[in-house]
Amino acid sequence: MTSETLLDSLERLRGTGSEFAGFLANHGPMGAEALVTLGAGDYAPGWTTRYRRARDLEAAPAPDRPLHDDEWRQATGDVRLLARWVATTRRDLAEAPWGDVLATWWPRLLPGLAASATHGVIRTAHAVRSLANAGADPDPLLVDELAHGLALWGARYQPLPGNPRLAGPYGARDALARLPRSDADEPVTGPGIGGALGRLVRLDGFAPALDTYGAPADPDEALDELIAAAARVLWTHPDQPIGFCHAVTAPAAIRLVLSHLPAVQHRPTIAAAWQVLAGIIAASSPDAAADGLSREVPDRAPAPETVLGRAVEHGDEHVIKLAEAAIREHARTGDPVLLHAAHAFPDRLPPMS
Repeated sequence: MTSETLLDSLERLRGTGSEFAGFLANHGPMGAEALVTLGAGDYAPGWTTRYRRARDLEAAPAPDRPLHDDEWRQATGDVRLLARWVATTRRDLAEAPWGDVLATWWPRLLPGLAASATHGVIRTAHAVRSLANAGADPDPLLVDELAHGLALWGARYQPLPGNPRLAGPYGARDALARLPRSDADEPVTGPGIGGALGRLVRLDGFAPALDTYGAPADPDEALDELIAAAARVLWTHPDQPIGFCHAVTAPAAIRLVLSHLPAVQHRPTIAAAWQVLAGIIAASSPDAAADGLSREVPDRAPAPETVLGRAVEHGDEHVIKLAEAAIREHARTGDPVLLHAAHAFPDRLPPMS
């Protein structure tokens, strides 16, 4: 059954666009859904109102006509067509069950998983979880969230070099340590994480290095490896908080969707998750020796309640989303690095005003 506080929060965001300030993703729906999932739903509506004001969210673009036939293929990555993408995914969700629409669009958009600094897939995943919890007759606000997540993904679609085969000789941590790294002075191709990822087309050896990773056959076990490796990098890198945060939250978001996808899509999804995670780290961390991939992690981690309390008090959307992902993943694997990373994270960002 859908939380009334989640619907209240989404109602407070009605009419806001998927982006603001030119390229930043609207985290309001994702943050509210994370708070509800964490059991802090009482904070969600008030937090949403504060977030809308603090980030000065812009209005959504005027409605436009849907893309037709295969027009979407030429429209990928064209943010000028965001309104048409929204119209397209809304049309599809009006004509078919949300699970069928997800299974159709997921493989189409998967090669551009880095879209909007991975916020396309993350917003999609938060929407999928809320729809899965809503039962047979989900509220239209929840369905529209999936439309916005898929549309943002399509409009900001960003492919990266390489086509990982997942059959290499190394686990995730060792494969990450062997990646070539972009020089810190290498020019970026645009703002934010997406601009940094643009460096990869000029990074010699990146695509072949992706094939050093050998993923477990079980996709959930592969996600365990990837998320834990990314959390180690985040934990040991106070100087790169946002990028490495997404290296954790993107594969953790994919976990939310995996069981709703046909099995044939699982392995390609793991390949794309590895490609994007590796890309974020290769583009943003010039020194593999500083990534903490072999650093010993203290067994005694902060309590999940402490991580949650810090996140709610801090209020930043990335802090909240990371806390939710870390607490959820720690409950699955017991890896203490997840909670260490999430507990340290609030000290690296200013709190939301």
